[in-house]
Amino acid sequence: MRGRMAVLIASAAIYMLCLSVPLVVVEQITGLWEILERAMNDYISFAASNPTNAAIYEWFQSYPYQGTFSIATYIFLLLVPGPLTLGLSVIFLRALRGQPVFADMVFSGFGNFFRAMMTNFIRIVFIALWSILLLVPGVIAYYRYSFVFFLLADNPTMSPFTAFALSKYYMKQNKGSRFLLDLSLIGWLFLSAIALGLLSDAVTAMLVAGGYATTLFSSELVSGILGAIVMAPLCVYRGIAGAEYYHRVICRDPRSFEDPLMLPETSHPVSKK
Repeated sequence: MRGRMAVLIASAAIYMLCLSVPLVVVEQITGLWEILERAMNDYISFAASNPTNAAIYEWFQSYPYQGTFSIATYIFLLLVPGPLTLGLSVIFLRALRGQPVFADMVFSGFGNFFRAMMTNFIRIVFIALWSILLLVPGVIAYYRYSFVFFLLADNPTMSPFTAFALSKYYMKQNKGSRFLLDLSLIGWLFLSAIALGLLSDAVTAMLVAGGYATTLFSSELVSGILGAIVMAPLCVYRGIAGAEYYHRVICRDPRSFEDPLMLPETSHPVSKK
């Protein structure tokens, strides 16, 4: 990552901003944050005068304002995360292979929109179905299909189901080590979370001191922006490490890939490991 850290962090920050800020703004337009804020204020007032668990439970059951995410949010979550994840995967692979990387490549996945969208949707469905059983099967499913976007980045004409089949094949005996790779970053995750909390409190205090009214919308917006900035370096480290792991499992030297990255489907070898 030497010499590329700035563009990689910018790419990860753009990725996270594109997934968080639009949702916060959309739900502000639909009035969700106002409903939730009213519910929080009503709950605080009610709990102060009726502190028993039974009374609080009854209040929740009869509360008239039931805020839920809008249809626009579900459509956004269906259409956007897949292409963005594919674009970020392209960036991580190119960086590891010593190829030119630009922050706007995070949007390159929209050039293969349908496959990226379907891949993300199918992965969510598979993981959700396994998670119905227990948490552990859901985690196993998550790592079983952790290569699908790398495979799609290398093979843009590959069908989503082929990518899932290949990812399952490659990860057959590698899910545990891939989990340990993520687990090795848990310390950085805690430190980033603490830094995010402290920074959010500091920004909120500055807004209050400046005479700005803090609302649930402003809090969520600040959290989304600061979260993208603070968590971007960790996202980069995890992404580059995941890309390196991908190359080791498929038994390919990153330098053996030519630029441009998008290779025909037949060029991807199936490892006999």
